[in-house]
Amino acid sequence: MMDSKGREISYLRLSVTDRCNIRCIYCMPEEGVPLVSHSEILSVDETVRLTGIIMKAADISKIRLTGGEPLVRKGLLDIAGGISALHPRELVLTTNGLLLKSMAAELAGAGIQRVNISLDSLNDARIRRISRRDISLKDIENAVSAAFETGLDPVKVNCVVMRNINDDEIADFIRWSMRMNVTVRFIEHMPSRLDDDVFVSRDEILERASVLGEIIRQDDDIGTAGIYSIVNTDISFGIIAPFSDPMCSSCTRIRLSATGALFSCLAQENGVSLIELLRSDSDDLAVSELVREAVWSKPDSHGGCVHAKMWKIGG
Repeated sequence: MMDSKGREISYLRLSVTDRCNIRCIYCMPEEGVPLVSHSEILSVDETVRLTGIIMKAADISKIRLTGGEPLVRKGLLDIAGGISALHPRELVLTTNGLLLKSMAAELAGAGIQRVNISLDSLNDARIRRISRRDISLKDIENAVSAAFETGLDPVKVNCVVMRNINDDEIADFIRWSMRMNVTVRFIEHMPSRLDDDVFVSRDEILERASVLGEIIRQDDDIGTAGIYSIVNTDISFGIIAPFSDPMCSSCTRIRLSATGALFSCLAQENGVSLIELLRSDSDDLAVSELVREAVWSKPDSHGGCVHAKMWKIGG
């Protein structure tokens, strides 16, 4: 569906839970966040039904399951299977990887096609500091291996770059990604629980990567990440730069929270609640009209995303 700015909206990021099994320093307080009661969360059947309504109303072809951490959601496999039966062109998932080794085969069987895995350091001590959990690089490498073994590939690894925390690892990350046969994507830090001075720009990321050789930007399709390669090598990587290189003018995505709120932009503080209408006697057409209104009114730009709660609406 086209929005009022002429952007073709085709991508739904579906948060299936606000819960997570880690506490990343840029996302959640160490004690966690106030959790929504189960009655306020879309059930498996409601999630599948509402996804189908949104797909039809807005002509959505790509769906990404997110969280919180989607793999902690009870009924996730049923959600994935139900959505797969709706035949989206792409059904993918973003995870921190901790439960992926044990679930990869079932996820593939339920219709998940590929996964993105979050990893913010190659150093075990830093991983533990950032995640506030006892996690090692080997845990994530095992998750990557499980993804490849079960056909959940190609695998992308997302790294939020933070000054004086992990910004000295960029070249090492690129080397590691080549060894692991994954694509690493560096993400500019967005306003969060951390001070603003942790921000590292796209140009700084490129400067740190340039120790590997001359860098050129590839001619790629318009999307979230700019794709870069090292001249005369097979080395490539991505940078998601919402501030240095805003993608708002070509944004194709909307977001549905686990509580049934539809967000047409990550920066929206309050989405359009669909859960009450879904649970009333209203038919699918009434819900569809609200979806189309939300898509049509998608704002020009994110304006800095100062209110964004990544754990709540799936980042």
